[in-house]
Amino acid sequence: MKKIRLFVVLLFVAAFAGFATAQDYTNYISCKVDGKEYKAEARRMRIPVSGFEYHAFASFQVSPDVQVWIRFYFRSGQLKPGTYEIIDENDFDSKAIRKAEENYVWAFVDYTEETKGLGHAYHDGESFKGTITVENITPTSIDGTFEATLRGVYYKKRAVATMTGSGIRGNLEKKMYEKAGGGMLVNAGAHDHDNTKKTDQTDTIVLSEGKFFIDWSKPEKEKPEKAGKDKSEKVE
Repeated sequence: MKKIRLFVVLLFVAAFAGFATAQDYTNYISCKVDGKEYKAEARRMRIPVSGFEYHAFASFQVSPDVQVWIRFYFRSGQLKPGTYEIIDENDFDSKAIRKAEENYVWAFVDYTEETKGLGHAYHDGESFKGTITVENITPTSIDGTFEATLRGVYYKKRAVATMTGSGIRGNLEKKMYEKAGGGMLVNAGAHDHDNTKKTDQTDTIVLSEGKFFIDWSKPEKEKPEKAGKDKSEKVE
């Protein structure tokens, strides 16, 4: 019975992946990743944070999983059209303290790519440096461009998970929920990889010619709930 369920989930994911390649998106994030074209549907996210206002967007391509995340944290009314420096996430806490009383916008770009099937390995880009330009912003939409250099890191499946096969069904179900629009129900962030560990291997990932447009004026259809996994982050 478990094998049948696993096979059905796999078919579901494959069907959605094929559908995604055959359509264009109204809401999207696009760029070149080390020169390779990328474009996927994007959604506005809800992230539990206090002390700041924020906009957070993520694009999801499934099988293999490739995601680009864009986040802005700011004081009330401070996010306006203009160009903002991309922040090294390792410096966020200290800069947040020093700039707490200033008119400052913290901008982040992150990337993740599944390099081995069923979530066995990932190549991620952690927010490091670059710029994001907000071309237009309204109470219900935003669009702009970005150029980002990211700190490249690698994740691999933990040995125990590989030997026992644990987590394979969970990874397939995770793909299904991501593609159905419930990415933040199963992802705490771009670098949320169950049953993996970060390796010592590092490099650099360059996102160039980046563009994004997200309009959240229309209510989204109800998202699927992830059984047995309670996360506070939600898709808006």
